[in-house]
Amino acid sequence: MNGFQLRLVGACILLFVLIGLLSGWSALFAADALLSTLLQAGLLILGLALVYQGENLRSSPAQ
Repeated sequence: MNGFQLRLVGACILLFVLIGLLSGWSALFAADALLSTLLQAGLLILGLALVYQGENLRSSPAQ
């Protein structure tokens, strides 16, 4: 994937998770919502990592 595609996929993941968090879909602070919390945290980290990788793809040495 090129840098634009990585940034686009990462931004879509972040948008999906943030809309879910803001719409009340989240059970982030519920007592028995560990799986939901881990899923949302993992998706946020994945989205940020994809955007970061897409931004820094050009600065990595060509192989």
